[in-house]
Amino acid sequence: MKRTLAIFLMSIGALCAQSAPVIVPNGVVNAADYSRAAAPGALLTIFGRDLSPRVDAAASMPMPSTLQGVSVEVIDGGRTVLAPLYFVSPGQINAMLPYDVGASIQVRVRTAAGVSNADTLAVSARAPRLFSAEAGRALATHRDFSVLTRAKPAKPGEIVLLLVNSMGAVEPGLAAGAGAGSGTPGDPLNLVSEAVTVTIDGRPARVDYAGLMPYLAGLYQINVRMPYYDVAGDLAVTVNAGSSASQGDIIVPVEPNGFYWVLNAGKFMGGQTLNGVSGAGSAIAFAHAEPLWGDAGLGAWTKDIGHGPAFSATAGLALTLKNGSAVVFDNNGIETGAQGTYYDNSRGGGNDSDKPGLMTYFSMSNFMDAIFAGYFRLTERTTFNQMIGYFDGNGNTKLPFDPANVYNGYRMNIWSNGPGNTPRGTSLFVGDVFSSDRASGVFTFGDTGVTRTFSDGAKDPIFRLVYTLNAPVTLEPGEYWFSHDVAVPKLSVQGASQPGTAAAERVRPANSPGARRVRPDSVMRFER
Repeated sequence: MKRTLAIFLMSIGALCAQSAPVIVPNGVVNAADYSRAAAPGALLTIFGRDLSPRVDAAASMPMPSTLQGVSVEVIDGGRTVLAPLYFVSPGQINAMLPYDVGASIQVRVRTAAGVSNADTLAVSARAPRLFSAEAGRALATHRDFSVLTRAKPAKPGEIVLLLVNSMGAVEPGLAAGAGAGSGTPGDPLNLVSEAVTVTIDGRPARVDYAGLMPYLAGLYQINVRMPYYDVAGDLAVTVNAGSSASQGDIIVPVEPNGFYWVLNAGKFMGGQTLNGVSGAGSAIAFAHAEPLWGDAGLGAWTKDIGHGPAFSATAGLALTLKNGSAVVFDNNGIETGAQGTYYDNSRGGGNDSDKPGLMTYFSMSNFMDAIFAGYFRLTERTTFNQMIGYFDGNGNTKLPFDPANVYNGYRMNIWSNGPGNTPRGTSLFVGDVFSSDRASGVFTFGDTGVTRTFSDGAKDPIFRLVYTLNAPVTLEPGEYWFSHDVAVPKLSVQGASQPGTAAAERVRPANSPGARRVRPDSVMRFER
């Protein structure tokens, strides 16, 4: 009897010790950025004292409206509804605002010890707020759901997932607290019911999906395709939904795609003597449309690029043509193992810049709109079903090219020799004889096992870029120009150009203080 009485008295004492919950002034905030912005369906964080007797969290969907005897009441005009609860603790509650609330609501917390004060909150139709991690970095992920960080930044063309709060109404609608649709026929995705746009560093980024994250309640997901850029660092990201924009201080870490350095160290074959232009001081022709080069060659093929006399010993781009397993043209020896020491300067051969086999050049149709073309000559009718160009597997050491980036758009072109010994035709990026833009096939790449070896012993692997044609091509004897380049195609909000097209977006410096423009060390690279 005494023991029963003691337990009863202790219980009464515990209840008396509990205090009524208190919401701190302006303590009902947006869970993403702790602002006072909110929209129907928003995840809210409530700060206060004695909000719950203990910590607890929802264990399943739909979310409960009561945890540990705690409920959050939303007073909307003449009605009071309970908000679904994600998490409760003495100092903080995470709850979800119902979708059908008006423009002004009051929020209060009810526990066994009493009812809190009410906090008045304005509600907008849309109030997008990006979740963020440290230093204002957006909580965004790659497609494998690994988080974007400085060590693992976003790449041009990559699909990135942004996690967003309070985007408002969705279609089809659903009850607050319910898990969102999974996208199966009987469980459709819940899409934001108004146009959503995203800008990265002020540039439009294509939105592929904007809606609730499947299976979860209240969390919005935006799948955005990163635009092309030539900056490295942190770039501002903004989400616009309806007439509302997200907070202005959120960034995403980005890095350019690197520079594609083609091996322009071919050998003279088959009686070839032409190498772009006769005489010292220039050797190779290429196309560009970049004011950096001045008006003299703007938007046209040019030979006036001031190359040094070492180029008289090179024959343009290293190129191999194969028909099945047979090599039908070869100006390098890489595929046959006959390259010798042409790409090796480790044996006291003088300066690296004087070694023809070490010379590379960047060729990118959306970086300064520049591609690199090399002359080659066929002495007999030649049929091939495979074209092989070569590129430096390391590239610019500050920003190495990533050949495995699935957003790379590789391209190959062949031009006939035109007036003035330049590629014929007016289209800068599409060959008049052959173009991978028009002839179907498959691009692959791999390590050749051959290296560019420098005088200090440093090595850069030489990679091969292979275009295997669906149908063979035959070239008549004659003079031709060959190029291979890479581009991340221009991506509009309405749709994307496909890799392998000539569409290429111009690039510019970023305005973000945390971003830096990246250029090659020089237009031509001799040594590391």
